Amino acid sequence: MKPAPPPRSLSPAESVDELPSGTLPRLHPLTLNVLREVIARLHSCRSLSELLAGIERGARLLLPTTQMAVLLRQPDACLEIVHCAPHTATDSLGALVDDLIDRGHFGQALKQGFVWASAGPDRTCLLSRISTASRIHGLVLWVDPALSPPWHQTLGALTDLIGLGLERLNDDAEAVLLPRPATSARSRPALDIAIPVDRLTGLAHRTHFMRFLQRAILDSAPQLSVATLLLDVDGFHRVNRELSYETGDQILCELAARLNGALQSQSACDSLGVAERDICFARTGADEFGIALARVHHPQRLVELAAQLHSHIAAGFQQQGSRLHLSVSIGIAVASGLAESTSAQDLMRNADAALKRAKQAGRNRHVLYEPSWESSGTHHLRTESLLQEALRQDTFNLHFQPQFELATGRLAGAEVLLRLTLGDGTPLSPASFIPVAESTGQIIEIGEWVLRRACRQLRAWDALGLARIPLAINVSAIELSQPDLSIRLQSILEQEGIGMERLHLEITETAIAHNEGQTIANLKTLRAAGFEIWIDDFGTGYSSLKSIKNYPASGIKLDREFVKDLSEDHGARVVAAAILDLAWNLGYPVVAEGIEDAAQCALLRGQGCDIGQGFHLGHPVDALEFQRLYLSEAT
Repeated sequence: MKPAPPPRSLSPAESVDELPSGTLPRLHPLTLNVLREVIARLHSCRSLSELLAGIERGARLLLPTTQMAVLLRQPDACLEIVHCAPHTATDSLGALVDDLIDRGHFGQALKQGFVWASAGPDRTCLLSRISTASRIHGLVLWVDPALSPPWHQTLGALTDLIGLGLERLNDDAEAVLLPRPATSARSRPALDIAIPVDRLTGLAHRTHFMRFLQRAILDSAPQLSVATLLLDVDGFHRVNRELSYETGDQILCELAARLNGALQSQSACDSLGVAERDICFARTGADEFGIALARVHHPQRLVELAAQLHSHIAAGFQQQGSRLHLSVSIGIAVASGLAESTSAQDLMRNADAALKRAKQAGRNRHVLYEPSWESSGTHHLRTESLLQEALRQDTFNLHFQPQFELATGRLAGAEVLLRLTLGDGTPLSPASFIPVAESTGQIIEIGEWVLRRACRQLRAWDALGLARIPLAINVSAIELSQPDLSIRLQSILEQEGIGMERLHLEITETAIAHNEGQTIANLKTLRAAGFEIWIDDFGTGYSSLKSIKNYPASGIKLDREFVKDLSEDHGARVVAAAILDLAWNLGYPVVAEGIEDAAQCALLRGQGCDIGQGFHLGHPVDALEFQRLYLSEAT
């Protein structure tokens, strides 16, 4: 081991300007007296225990009743309490630290330097970051009934002095943290408390999250609910791969800070009827976050919370001179009137099932778990059987949603949407049966059925002399990964007598990312054969400027997320204009999805968007109704 550098000498006369950055330039006389006392002791410190004793002496001079604890980061990213003031109530300190971590204050303090927090009706906490020039070592927790400005100032300065003392000892974790006094565990049991904290974001770790959730379930009142939200960053692996892992880490930290701020807002707490201490926000996976909520009075408003979290991410992230737009998928699970057998694992499993459905529905969505999913195996088998029966009995049907040229109002085409109605007349949601079809491989046969039926419908309209329009058909990730896709599609169109220019294949960015090598190869073959290829849900995070230029595309569809706020949000208009400009520079026409009102339509028309689609322009309808409403006889 290299010898420790010679300690820097400090004297009581050292000027305030030479103290670490963050110390206030104008200090109250009381503050100066305390700092002189501590500095006088610091210059002779040779160990961590001596340093902490000097700081403790200063704290007692400041306010005899102040509770103080020093938490240092261990190599395993835990924050461990290594020092408590003698008068600190150690039996309640662990609970207080747990509560502050649950509410996200520790993560904020590690990033921002200090955080004020309420620790009850008559107590205020200051979480102050200990840092040196090269690393963040941990936090100091100060608790006092009422802290006036001079005391605030002094406590912050004392924290800076701990960092300075650590720098003098040796800015090295092992040298500073080890060895600890052998008697500490016996004399102060609270010193062995280790709080799992995520090393990157400063949020609670998954282990602590699960403990919080289980405690919330055990302590829940019958009339209240416990809830879990799981958030997964869509396509985040591409950020790491195409930018860098360092950039990915920076984005994760900023994303965590934004979400944490949203969760701690008074409006969020009031809406759900929870206190700050009833919220635990944690990093539960590489690009996954968890929110646990205890004692929820208004669980019906969790969907509103999820929508707010989406909006906090939608603003994008500034990176390397450009703005990167990401999205999250959210799964929500609620437990009310909890049974004795309910566990944290049950709630997490339900939230994960909802998260998977949000992903399968096209990402950037939130889905609330439904108890009817409980027997997922039964649901899967039943749905698989229904799909097989629908294929055998030819009971699927197609609906068509019109697309219009925004400049002229002329019909430009239609998107084909698959529908399935049960024998009792109940419609089965595509969000329910498409994931099953993909997992069983039935999606390949269903996709061929859709293509054949669409071709036959075009032939029928052509025979009536109606307007010759193209139809847009969605192609799934499973279909795109089949090496013989192009051969099969060309064969079907030849058999049905329809030219390839009449079919536009819509490919989501998710599908491209699913098996990028095979997918790009298939798309190039399809494009060369004459098919039109449109990139669906464009701009929601999977494509980058680097990769989009390599897609063999004919056009792009502007995702509804960039359309819904156009009339109220200037930022949304700027983003939409930027995407339109990018598309035009690449030579792509643009279809805007999700146009819900006249204002959105007018704005997109004014920005020069080519084609529009949405409920304002026309709802999906069956073939006969589409023919009656939108198709006129060709002249």
